[in-house]
Amino acid sequence: MRLSYSVQFEDFVSLQAPFPTTAGSNAGFKGVLGACALIVLLGVFLVVQGMGIPVGGFLIGLGLLAATGAYFYEQRSVRTNKEKYDKKLAADFQRIHCREQRIFQADETGFTTTFKCGTVTRPWSELTSFSENKTHFAFNTKMGGQILPKSAFPSEAEITEFRALATGKLHYDKPATAPHFDFALKSDDYRGAYWIHTLKGGGWRGLAKAITIYALMIYGVFTLWNSIAAHNDGVRAGLIGALIGLPLVRLASRKRRQYLGPMRVHFSNEGLYLQDPANQARTSWFQFVGYLEGNGLFLLYYNPKLYRIIPKRALTGHAAQFQTLVQTKLSRYDYRSPNAALETKTAG
Repeated sequence: MRLSYSVQFEDFVSLQAPFPTTAGSNAGFKGVLGACALIVLLGVFLVVQGMGIPVGGFLIGLGLLAATGAYFYEQRSVRTNKEKYDKKLAADFQRIHCREQRIFQADETGFTTTFKCGTVTRPWSELTSFSENKTHFAFNTKMGGQILPKSAFPSEAEITEFRALATGKLHYDKPATAPHFDFALKSDDYRGAYWIHTLKGGGWRGLAKAITIYALMIYGVFTLWNSIAAHNDGVRAGLIGALIGLPLVRLASRKRRQYLGPMRVHFSNEGLYLQDPANQARTSWFQFVGYLEGNGLFLLYYNPKLYRIIPKRALTGHAAQFQTLVQTKLSRYDYRSPNAALETKTAG
């Protein structure tokens, strides 16, 4: 198989992460709106309690004015950041070397990409993952990644042939009788995994840091309240807004997207073979640094901050062997010495 293609700007853009923010969706903006709402509510409370219409009206007006200002500032910030994002994409595209006249060749032994500035050849044995979308194939090796536009193929039959070749080579060492199990993660699984990681995997250190920062913030608010805010409604409203709004901003900014779709896992003495509707990957046991279990879950750790969640409810029938295999191949993850298992394997 031999293909000739060039990297087009439209193809490059389609592979980049989309601009992450739209006006009004920024976590910081939502936090500011929350603080403004608290100021308005405080003003309403003062008016209702008969504690002074001038003061209450001032706080209501202050909250509404601050919210309006924050909205227009958010609009301008998003527009400015989008312009910077577009300029960065254009600059990154210009830095791609040898965009024109690339040649890709693949056979039973490996694949070769030829540029004006050189040639790179990789054996299929180094292939670690393979995925595709509507317009591109993406595959990674131990030495880096490769993107191949589907527009380079002369026909749909050639696309199908290449897909079969790549996926076959990805699973070249998977035994034909390798057992498998299917599952789809739930939000409860992600929450359970978070608490396992927090209590057993060292995640408590980040939580302790956040609690410490919040405790210091509360102490600072308490000090200011007693010193300069005791008789100043505006300052009190600002302190209350900061005390409630900042943690909400932090929580909103740390929320991660959860994949809840189907997943199939084949397993053998060599490692795991993972497949979802868009991606396939091979991971040897050597690439994990340990495991933890609890709450009906296994966590297989790639590094101290990245782990794969395996729900025990999927381990029925032949798949029950997976639990024994994990406990045989991996040691329990120790966050105090996260690379100890990997160093032991290397030394062995």
